[in-house]
Amino acid sequence: KDWSVPDALDDTQIPAFVMREPFWFDMFKGDFAARSRANGNRMAVTEKHGGKIRFGAGLFVHTFNRLMPPGEFFAEHPEYFSEIKGKRVADHSQLCLSNPDVIRICTERLLARIRTDPDAKLYSLSQNDWRGYCTCPKCKALDDREETPAASVIHFVNQVAAEVEKEFPNAWIETLAYQYTRKPPKTLRPRHNVVPRLCTIECDFSLPLDKSPYPQNARFVEEIKGWSKVTDKLYIWDYTTNFGHYVSPHPNFACLKSNAQFFRDNNVVGLFEQGAYQGRHAEFAELRAWVLAKLLWNPDQDVNALYDDFFAGYYGNAAPFVRKYWDELHTFVTDPAVTLNIWTAPQAKYYPDGFFERSLQVWKQAEAAVANDPLRSYNVRMSALPVYYALLQRMGGQSANYIFEGNRFVPKEGNAEYASLAKVFLDRFAEAKDIRISENMDRHNAFLTSLRSQTEGFGTVSLTGDGYQASVVGELGGRVCRLSKGGGPNLLDPNFGIDAIQSVRNFTLPATQGYGVTPKGAATADISHTWRRQFAITRTAKLTAQGLTMTNVFASHKTATQTMRPVLRAALDLGNASAVCLKPGAGAWQTEVVAEDQVCRLLTCKGALPGQVLTVASPVTGRAATVQLPANPIDHVQVLCDVRNGRTVVMVALAEVELAGHQKITSGWRIAPVDGKLALPAVKVPKTHRADRLTIEDYRLSIGRRGEWGDHVKDPIADDGAALKLYNTHFEWCAQWRVDPSWFEEEGKYTVRMRVRVEKSGKGDGEAFWAGVYDVARKRSYGEIRPKVSEVKDGYQWYDVATWKPELKQYVWIGPGNFDKATLKTNPAIKAVYIDRIELVRVKE
Repeated sequence: KDWSVPDALDDTQIPAFVMREPFWFDMFKGDFAARSRANGNRMAVTEKHGGKIRFGAGLFVHTFNRLMPPGEFFAEHPEYFSEIKGKRVADHSQLCLSNPDVIRICTERLLARIRTDPDAKLYSLSQNDWRGYCTCPKCKALDDREETPAASVIHFVNQVAAEVEKEFPNAWIETLAYQYTRKPPKTLRPRHNVVPRLCTIECDFSLPLDKSPYPQNARFVEEIKGWSKVTDKLYIWDYTTNFGHYVSPHPNFACLKSNAQFFRDNNVVGLFEQGAYQGRHAEFAELRAWVLAKLLWNPDQDVNALYDDFFAGYYGNAAPFVRKYWDELHTFVTDPAVTLNIWTAPQAKYYPDGFFERSLQVWKQAEAAVANDPLRSYNVRMSALPVYYALLQRMGGQSANYIFEGNRFVPKEGNAEYASLAKVFLDRFAEAKDIRISENMDRHNAFLTSLRSQTEGFGTVSLTGDGYQASVVGELGGRVCRLSKGGGPNLLDPNFGIDAIQSVRNFTLPATQGYGVTPKGAATADISHTWRRQFAITRTAKLTAQGLTMTNVFASHKTATQTMRPVLRAALDLGNASAVCLKPGAGAWQTEVVAEDQVCRLLTCKGALPGQVLTVASPVTGRAATVQLPANPIDHVQVLCDVRNGRTVVMVALAEVELAGHQKITSGWRIAPVDGKLALPAVKVPKTHRADRLTIEDYRLSIGRRGEWGDHVKDPIADDGAALKLYNTHFEWCAQWRVDPSWFEEEGKYTVRMRVRVEKSGKGDGEAFWAGVYDVARKRSYGEIRPKVSEVKDGYQWYDVATWKPELKQYVWIGPGNFDKATLKTNPAIKAVYIDRIELVRVKE
């Protein structure tokens, strides 16, 4: 048809923000972004669309380490990096911003980058994505004078920007006001070509930023007012998704319009709304991306009209049902006492029991309403995923026992309700192809693994050689879950298998990280996983005539030295775990029996030496295996007799090693079944076992920030001569033990008690320590004690902590007593807290 422009058309619009970036996956397409009037860096907007404001030369954010990598400079010039507590630090640190060489090198490298891409507008010179800022005398003096660590950043960036302007007068240098640099300096001002970008990462998003009573919001309001007074180029990095749970309910819509108005009214010129940028179909992702684009153009428009328009168009006949759910979801965060941050899990207490179960039925009604509309049926089914996700997460972790079906490792039994929900989620996940569960890929994979563990199971990599057969499951900790000889029985408990972990922390629980498995011929495979910026473990499984050889390489990915205490583990199925016989080398048999009132026992193998062959046997069945220990120095060899799970787990803890930057340690061991019967000591084992009592020695407790918050030490006063010592410099829940439900009676309640010694300072009263039980799945505590120093007797004493039902995703914790860290560096009432052991005793009904 012919068309013409009306003569009376006169419409001039001025956008609220010069740079508008709804950073959501669906908004990255150029045509849609242009239609939505989004012109941010990530949008695929070209000149035909009218162009965009772009970051150049690959310098978008967190660029300190890209411009000056510690791996390149730290060894010869540690003074280029942060001084923290009097020591120059390479990993998780920043640059020393007062160092003239750092200023020179960053200037040279930034200019070199700009020359490769001179047409961009913005180039980021910004802090790394962690704290660790420099506290050397020069940096600290400036920051103290200006009352903020942002001072050294602005002073540094100003100097670099001044040099950049000489060659590129139109370039702007962006930096962050993020975490520790949010507060603006008292007197320092950003240069006219410097763009500070203030971030809202710590804030509450249940209500508008300036309406929420949350303390971080009040701070942010003051900070944005301060920045808006000292620059006309203020940018904002705002957060509009849940980074730990992209597909989880996240009722933050009540703040979107008001926040955009608040930013505009505080002279913000560029607004970056970070969303679920790595995949589609995050919670109401399509709605958020579209509405945010509208609000960044004009935050004063009727947002409810926008919602009505979107629901009707995107969901069609299902709109009333979807809107009903959406409206009710937002009623749970209207209370000012509620906090909605960017990590809030669907187990949050303000979601009432039964809500998501009811909501699932509402979404099924929505699906039925558009059953004959393929496009909107797809939209509804994908938008329902957050309800499935919430139900699955609120049900908690599910354990499973596996069997082999051909080359697949599948669950033998499990929770039928969980499996049903998981199958729907996985089917829709596969249909959409590019859904991302969370920003962190390990968390993403872990959730999918938990679903598959109850439904379809996992594929395996099979190895054959010299009469042996083995199978590896990559998704479950890269475990070797089958080892047999000549078609005989599996030597291993497949639900634990053979693996290697980097420390003694949680060393009695099966690993679940996803490993890559690469076959290297019929009899060999490499099994590897990398912990980002920390370390990698590569294990090579090889079948030979002597059995299965595992070569384990632990490689540091840090620039600085890091401590490792690798543990090699093999869970054997010897037919009965009520007792075990151990024989290191040609020595005598060591025999241990699990008591009738216990279902597991952890014992130390006496006399085990590096390179020695350890024979492990069941005196009940006669089945046995040989374990050739690694040649590396060994701290200890322990064996866990797990009666309930029917496994005997050999755990070899190597001696602690200090790995210099990017160094590695290699260890190897070999496992093989014993042919025939051995002459074993005769033992009498209980006919049945009850999970009435469980002892957790101090070395089985994990310690956070070992060496800083606490450490395992010798203590002659402790029953076993050793204890876990907690320092008085903090009050973190630093010592923890994760619950394994298989070690308890399913319906029983247990009292956890701790044998603790408080080393008093003699300088008055105060909190000695605190301890409790925490449920990660339900986000709640079970019992908590906080004894005062005046209530504590000298020496080791028993303290009852809590009585509760042990379940998966729970942990027992203890930390030093609380004190005022704002005014004190240490707890004045204590010197240290020592933990000898923990006991869990079944409550008799």
